[in-house]
Amino acid sequence: MWKFLSKYSFFLILSVIMHGFLLTALLFSFSSTPEMPKPPGASVKKNVIQAVAVSESEIKDEARQLQRAEDQRRAQERARQKKLEDQAEKANQQRLQEQKKILELKEKQALQEKAIKKQKLAEEKKIAELKKKQVEEQENIRQLKIAAEELAKQKEAEKKKLEELKIKRAEEAKQRRQKELLEAQQKREKALQEQMAAEEQAEQEKELQGVRSSYIDSIAAVVKSNWRRPAVVDKEATCLVEVEQIPGGEITKFSVSRCTGDAAFQRSVETAVGKTGHLPRPSDPRAFDRRIRFTFKVK
Repeated sequence: MWKFLSKYSFFLILSVIMHGFLLTALLFSFSSTPEMPKPPGASVKKNVIQAVAVSESEIKDEARQLQRAEDQRRAQERARQKKLEDQAEKANQQRLQEQKKILELKEKQALQEKAIKKQKLAEEKKIAELKKKQVEEQENIRQLKIAAEELAKQKEAEKKKLEELKIKRAEEAKQRRQKELLEAQQKREKALQEQMAAEEQAEQEKELQGVRSSYIDSIAAVVKSNWRRPAVVDKEATCLVEVEQIPGGEITKFSVSRCTGDAAFQRSVETAVGKTGHLPRPSDPRAFDRRIRFTFKVK
């Protein structure tokens, strides 16, 4: 009942107001219409009946209008309800889409955050690597600087050593030149001395050769003094005589060869050498030789 009253309270109030308006209009019409002299009681009843009849007809019309209004209202209410339901469905769909979009956005955001985190980690790793590389490069630069300093020191030491070596080489070259000059001078002096010695030796050798030649001639003369000429002999006949002696002049061994004469001539020469026994001493002891060779000639 209360639900019905609360639902149709607007129409009931509207109906009561309209009924009140109709009754007021009727009462106004009654008060304004001149009364005709009629029998007592007859006219009053007729007006009352008419008023009642009009009121019921109008009420029915009003009820129909109210029904139509109610139907229209219900239709509008249904339309409004459907519209609200459609709007709610649309809102629900939109909410679902928004929730889906939000979910997608959250997933995308999560992916982006993951990607950002990954990128951040990669950048941090890269920064760490760059810092490590920078530290290594700084260490390399330090090492290179130390190496450069060491190289500069080494170069300076080598330069100093090179200068010392140049000085040493110059001194050595000077000494070598002096030595070469001295050696050249000594060589010249030695060559001169050797030349003088050679010349002197040649002179002595020449002199000795003369002595030796005289010594050999004296030996040949001694042998020839012991020779006995054969009956027949060629005047141009010769023999090569070789004798070996000891420092005292004693002949220890002899031979006669290459004779141009006959056998008798060769035997006579051998006999002469055998008879000699001792050889004369040279005038110069340097002319002495253990082996003496000379040509025995008939002339």
